[in-house]
Amino acid sequence: MRKKKGFFNLLNKIKRFFGKQFIQIALLLISFIIFFSIVIFIIEARMNEGIKNFFDSIYYIVISITSTGYGDITAKTIAGKIVIMIGIFSGLLTISLFTGTFASILVDIQLRKQRGVAGVKNIKNHFIICGWKTDFISLLKQILTINSELEPSDIVMINNENPETIQGILSETEFRGINYIHGDYFDENILKKASIETASELLVLADDTGRYSQSEIDSKNVMTVLIAKSLNKEIYTCVEIYDTKFETSLRKAYCDEIILSKYTTHLLISQASLKKGFSQVFDELINPSKGSQLKSEAISDKFIGKTYKDLFDDYIRKNLLPIGIIENAGNVFLRKKKALKEAQKTPNMEKLVKNLKRIKSLRANDPYFNPPFDYIIKEDSAILYITKNTIKDNLKEVV
Repeated sequence: MRKKKGFFNLLNKIKRFFGKQFIQIALLLISFIIFFSIVIFIIEARMNEGIKNFFDSIYYIVISITSTGYGDITAKTIAGKIVIMIGIFSGLLTISLFTGTFASILVDIQLRKQRGVAGVKNIKNHFIICGWKTDFISLLKQILTINSELEPSDIVMINNENPETIQGILSETEFRGINYIHGDYFDENILKKASIETASELLVLADDTGRYSQSEIDSKNVMTVLIAKSLNKEIYTCVEIYDTKFETSLRKAYCDEIILSKYTTHLLISQASLKKGFSQVFDELINPSKGSQLKSEAISDKFIGKTYKDLFDDYIRKNLLPIGIIENAGNVFLRKKKALKEAQKTPNMEKLVKNLKRIKSLRANDPYFNPPFDYIIKEDSAILYITKNTIKDNLKEVV
């Protein structure tokens, strides 16, 4: 039964392939060449020194219908000349139809890309941005500024914005090459069009245009993470939401970073009310256009098992200021999967239960500020430090 079903699927694929207009015209052109080559060979072979074999006949027909006509071979008989004239007219019409169809296909592909209808193929380790914000252009510039290794061609945008607005963005020099998919980002088929299975990072924005309620936006964003993680468990997800009640659902879905827009803003305003200049400090540390910046990077394997002082001294020698450690840095799912594998190695059932409980409470990307110098560096950790920031030459001015 399976073999029969597979056979019919193959027949359907063949039927769809040969049903394409471009393929049909190409086959018609090949048929013309073969047919007229046979006729010319039959008529001219015996009396034409230029046509010694069938390949010479094909060569003669091809250069004739393409209007190349080198003159090294010419028809010697009247019948042959008539056949060549008919072949040239037929060939020119077919070639015109072929090139016209080919050009229209290329134009259609380009238009589909501009409208965001065409999917993104043959792309890996790319960065998907879902959703829209009123200051989206400024946000996009900041993303490219901070991620100095990220190229526009590595970005795939998914949203439902007006195509004219999107084309205005994509026409700007610094955004040229960005891929665009038009549709609902919480739709599995749309995410597949963006090649979510091979993406390395997913950023889901909380819409601030007022077109949807905050609860609706948060629900869509949670749904997006669930779908994305079901299609690609190794993708790093960063999601912006409004309400803290959705945070638990996102953590259960192995969301790697959660940005609570309102909550974070309120904290910043509250700190500013203390009149200690906290807002300026915050801006100085995370704004790439300022002199200093807070950064993090994976800790080299040579420091695993060593003390924080060894790591601290190494960064100080580089004129960098370490301020803390991020434990279990990176993808939540991978960190828990690795921890589970390690936990199952013990034959002691009591210890195994304790290990499993510890894994359940494991918190990925857990910051530990100003650890003591005798703190032992663990695997899968990153270091937090303050440094000068290098800004891309073509993106120095960020709105």
